[in-house]
Amino acid sequence: MKSGGRNFPSFMVFTAFNLLFFMVAYYTLRHLQIPKLFNTGRTALFLMSVVLSSFAITACWYLTAQLFNSNYYHNLDSFFTECIQMYTPAVALLALDSYYDRLQEQERMEQLEQEKMKQELKFLKAQLNPHFLFNTLNNLYSFVITESSKAPDVVKRLSGILDYAINKSQESAVLLSEEVAAIENFLGLEQIRYGDRLLIDYQKKGDLLLSVSPLILLSIVENAFKHGASGDIDQPKIKIDIRGEESTIYCNVWNTKSQYNGSLNDEYKEGIGLSNIMRQLRLVYPNQHQLSITEEKTTYNIALTIETKSLT
Repeated sequence: MKSGGRNFPSFMVFTAFNLLFFMVAYYTLRHLQIPKLFNTGRTALFLMSVVLSSFAITACWYLTAQLFNSNYYHNLDSFFTECIQMYTPAVALLALDSYYDRLQEQERMEQLEQEKMKQELKFLKAQLNPHFLFNTLNNLYSFVITESSKAPDVVKRLSGILDYAINKSQESAVLLSEEVAAIENFLGLEQIRYGDRLLIDYQKKGDLLLSVSPLILLSIVENAFKHGASGDIDQPKIKIDIRGEESTIYCNVWNTKSQYNGSLNDEYKEGIGLSNIMRQLRLVYPNQHQLSITEEKTTYNIALTIETKSLT
């Protein structure tokens, strides 16, 4: 669209009028024609409306141009060209609006997904085995009654586990050394509980300053004791190997298991504990972990690899 004016003030005013007509075309398309006609499936009416409104807006623009220059020439061919050009900026703006709307919607969905993940993780982390706490308290009670020297150690280790589970579980990541300390407190309590009947082979090595989502490794160890120290196993054995190398955490937990073929083993394979662990791994470490489960007749082994980073 060109101004026929010969002085700068007239040109600026005419340019402002051009912008006004472009805005009318844009807001008509965005707030009336698209939502009221196109989005409701009335495509024919939408196309007819666009054609008629482009003619009407261009005619108004043409009359305005005459006010600034009475000699302004406008033939039929150029009129049709102006009709098309009238909606060109509107279409470009709509495309830009659509792009930013998609970005905002994607950001909103990502925020919702993150909030959902946070709430789900809180729920999963809250599903610690209550039987462990009850058994520990029962042991503590018996030690207190008999004035056993083991009572202070039980209180200290149980306090450490509860402090870790309550205060650290809500953090997105902790040091591997902190998770290992909680595991060692757990092992100490279970060794007191089972005594010499239970054989534990525990090793830790490597970089313990790597980050890890709290309670995942502890849950794997707890799961091994829950199903691998069954009363019908004469000499239960549990082997635990945790190590950090560069940016990778390796956790291997092996345990004996009952030979009973029934609900006990079914619960072991499909229990809440293991499914809880797998769900947490999918949420926290998507495409960053490998979980391998090997089951034999009398043994069970879980090997976990996590790609992580250092918190130092």
